[in-house]
Amino acid sequence: MIKLEDYKVSPETGFLPEKPIVGLDISNATWEKVLRQVPKLLLTGRLEEFLAQLPPYQINTENTANLERDMRVLSYLTHAYLWGKKEVPALLPAYLSVPFVTVAQKLGRPAILSYPSYCLFNWQRIDENKPPHIGNLLMTENFLGGADEDWFILIHVEIEAKAARALRAIPATLFSAEKKEINGVIAGLKEVLASLQDINQTMNRMPEYCDPYIYYTRVRPYIFGTKNNPAMPNGLQYEGCFDGKAQFYRGETGAQSAIVPTIDGLLGIRHENDMLKEYLMEMREYMVQEHRRFIEKVESESKVRSLLAENPQHDELQEAYKQCFTELHRFRSKHLEYAANYIAKQAAQSNNSTEVGTGGTPFMRYLAKHRDETNVDVQQSL
Repeated sequence: MIKLEDYKVSPETGFLPEKPIVGLDISNATWEKVLRQVPKLLLTGRLEEFLAQLPPYQINTENTANLERDMRVLSYLTHAYLWGKKEVPALLPAYLSVPFVTVAQKLGRPAILSYPSYCLFNWQRIDENKPPHIGNLLMTENFLGGADEDWFILIHVEIEAKAARALRAIPATLFSAEKKEINGVIAGLKEVLASLQDINQTMNRMPEYCDPYIYYTRVRPYIFGTKNNPAMPNGLQYEGCFDGKAQFYRGETGAQSAIVPTIDGLLGIRHENDMLKEYLMEMREYMVQEHRRFIEKVESESKVRSLLAENPQHDELQEAYKQCFTELHRFRSKHLEYAANYIAKQAAQSNNSTEVGTGGTPFMRYLAKHRDETNVDVQQSL
């Protein structure tokens, strides 16, 4: 049976670490001071001036928790440097690029702000004895700060926490499906369903404190990447790295979360071999390496859908499966709705309409197709 701990999956917090490291080591105390002033320095236009005066960043390679902390810090400072300017620079100076690339390569991810640094490792509990849910969460890093930026990310953190219920049910569900133990599979699917329902409840809360206009003008601008970005047609050069060759990386996006691909893998939901699937597979490069392997393990071992096909008359099994994919389809529909309200409509109103999302894709078409494939693929088999 699969062991969650082998893939850095917690039965309590899912893909979230149970306690991410917040502060920097004493060796980087001056970096810590600048980091905490990023929202203020961005408004003064003097961030670059303060960054250039810092001593070399000291990387702590003692464990991956330290590396994730450093990755988060360097990701935020890099994006503040890039997107806090009126003119986007083509070169990232060595005092940022060298430590950033070093840490990124040790973690096996691109040197860009991605979902793990933006969400998974970017929070802290108010009360250590209570779960990481809204009301007991604080953001660690910010760009401009404010309720809208915090709420946008903390909604994602709570979604990740609520996914833990589904993730901890997966090993037993896979085992039951392999052994053709229908009752075990039904029990597992009911846990997945309850988890998805909780996730959707949290997803529905996004508009409470995250206004579409504020998101579009104050939050979204800082999470773009360098690939398929009209503002950076020649990519980004990392001074002292990659033999001077510019790099092209996707920006931060929820498509870099491992939750939905894992549930897809468990349910055996397939996506057409096209540019969307290529993009989704590319997004795995931006995930925590162990989480990427977990998705692959679930995909390769799941016999849930074949068990479904072998037992077309088993109403309880069929219904449990159908409810899961219906809830997953609901999640994707809500995501598409938010993309329309928070991005497409705002772009049209600002006379700066664009089809390109932070991940460098025609996001509305991709999200709609992703949602529709969830429904069509499963409906054809039921």
